[in-house]
Amino acid sequence: MSELLETAELLASELVTNAYQHSSGSYSLRMRDAGRSRVRLGVWDTDPRIPAPFRWSEQAPAELAERGRRLYLVTLYAECWGAYPMRGGLPGQGGKLLWVECAAKPDCRSGELP
Repeated sequence: MSELLETAELLASELVTNAYQHSSGSYSLRMRDAGRSRVRLGVWDTDPRIPAPFRWSEQAPAELAERGRRLYLVTLYAECWGAYPMRGGLPGQGGKLLWVECAAKPDCRSGELP
């Protein structure tokens, strides 16, 4: 699925950067095949707050906003996205999981799905 490489790199970079900047503890990235020429990326971190745009009530940042634009890129490049609060478990194992999926686009010239 080499056609997903650039999009997957961008999405992983945005999610990991968010975890690095806003979490004081551990964080991790997981990537897996989501079927039908799709890849799912998930980033877990110890900060329990769900950022915009993963809170569905949020709107796009203002044109000249200095913050909040990076994760908004996720909504432009990901096919779908979501967040799960992580509670319980061992100390330090709470936090949240942010996930995104990207998909290969059909080849418009041939009219076939990948």
